[in-house]
Amino acid sequence: MRKLSYNLWFGKFEEKVELAEKLKESFKSARNNSPLPFNISDLGMEIFGKDYYKILRKIAIEVAEEKMEKELRSDEKYVIALVKALEELEEIINVLKEKKSDLELVKGTEIQDDFAESISNLERLKEKVEKEIEVVMERIAPNLTEVAGAKIGAKLIEKFGSLEKLAKAPASKIQIIGAERSLYKALARLKKGKEAKMPKHGIIFLHGFVRNLPKNKRGKMARFLAGKISIASKVDFFRGELEEGLHDLVKKRFEELRRK
Repeated sequence: MRKLSYNLWFGKFEEKVELAEKLKESFKSARNNSPLPFNISDLGMEIFGKDYYKILRKIAIEVAEEKMEKELRSDEKYVIALVKALEELEEIINVLKEKKSDLELVKGTEIQDDFAESISNLERLKEKVEKEIEVVMERIAPNLTEVAGAKIGAKLIEKFGSLEKLAKAPASKIQIIGAERSLYKALARLKKGKEAKMPKHGIIFLHGFVRNLPKNKRGKMARFLAGKISIASKVDFFRGELEEGLHDLVKKRFEELRRK
């Protein structure tokens, strides 16, 4: 007589129950096409006793967390690749525009139309990449996107290497990330006993609330924004829920500095 075999979340059932060495692996592979000829919860209670539902809940949460983390890491790598592609596209577009201007100064030729068409095609591709970044960032880092914007948020993730590293970074580092060259030059001058101006902002200078303020107020705004970006990235990484009010706080601080 053929033995009946079923793949259950807690292991393989074949007349006598055999527990899998790794419950999470058996949970993931639990698949049965036809209805089971027994009550799975009764069988589970028989094996695990009163702890059955407690163990089931624990394993289900662990598997869900692993799946979410895997998807997040995949999206992070994708958005990092998109940022790098966007930066290269911007560089290529700028170079082509410069060459087109150089040609126009020398002689009017039909080849300028080819340059113009290539630039137009690349700019359309650039827009598509930017929209894709927005879609991915809204999914993996809604709070960071709300506070910093999708493009700046994505650039920060790219610079730090992951959302986790950004979430664990101090606000002071977030404030100047992207201005490493200026920082190293300033430190080199200080070592030689010369005066040096330390950078007050890096990538976050791209934020409208920073660059649209007078120079003497940008440092304060950059410091405040970096602090809120730090909070936003932590919420995204550890909780993954939208925190209402963070953007309003940043906007309020910007308006205060603008009025002073």
